[in-house]
Amino acid sequence: MTGCTGLTGGLFLNYFAQLFPERELNCLVRPNSDRSSLSHLKLKLNYCVGDSSTAETWDRIFSEVIPDTIIHIAQLRQIATILNCLKKIKKIPRLIVIGTTGIYSQYNEYSQDYKTAEGQLKTYQGSYCLLRPTMIYGSHRDKNLHKLLKFCDRYGFFPVFGSGDNLIQPVHADDLAQAILTALQKPNIQGAYDLSGGTVVSFRELLTLVGKLLGKPVRQISLPLNAGIWSATILENILKERSPVRREQILRLQEDKAYPHDAAQKDLDFFPRSLEVGLQQEVALMRSLSIISS
Repeated sequence: MTGCTGLTGGLFLNYFAQLFPERELNCLVRPNSDRSSLSHLKLKLNYCVGDSSTAETWDRIFSEVIPDTIIHIAQLRQIATILNCLKKIKKIPRLIVIGTTGIYSQYNEYSQDYKTAEGQLKTYQGSYCLLRPTMIYGSHRDKNLHKLLKFCDRYGFFPVFGSGDNLIQPVHADDLAQAILTALQKPNIQGAYDLSGGTVVSFRELLTLVGKLLGKPVRQISLPLNAGIWSATILENILKERSPVRREQILRLQEDKAYPHDAAQKDLDFFPRSLEVGLQQEVALMRSLSIISS
């Protein structure tokens, strides 16, 4: 398994430990990964230290362990490396891979890598299940909505670039983790599944909901799209990961990102929570950690 110390991976392991206590699991982690959040789990976790993007790491792992299933959460773009290393040992374990609905983006510079990776996965001779989540949220560790919540709580406003009417459908990390567990439990499930959240909203409706859950108004400052792209590029260059908004996010906010999850509902028992419930839980968590005001 890759990505075990991340948000989704950690949640998955908690569910896995509840169902399969004392099971043995091999986890690929970086040398500097913080594993403390996994220490309480009643699992036999064997840590393979390395970099999931390199063939050297996978060659070393496959020389020691031949898995019957690989759960690859870390990064879809690494799939070619994994497949090439599997060819060397002539083994075809089942693959459960986390992709992204970003593959549908009209912005080729963001979607082409995902399309290439999915194309490579389709050539795999073994069984695979590809899960494509939308924007993942649900914790101060997510890379998206927690930044928006912090900004709105602190400043009481948020810029809206362009119309703000395009649709989004974020999925809670916990719902994604449960879908991974179900895919693991159903070895006959194959193919690709879009995993979207339980609610479709426009960006303006999202800000209204955030204001409601924070208990304070969030003013929506309408700005021209070009000004937003320019401002975000500057902030990203200066603040790096601390930037509250990224150029890619502004560009992709101009396209609808709402996708049906009927197939996942049918085959993976996927019934995601509503956005209001999920954000309410995230706000409560962030308040308990004093990340936002009470």
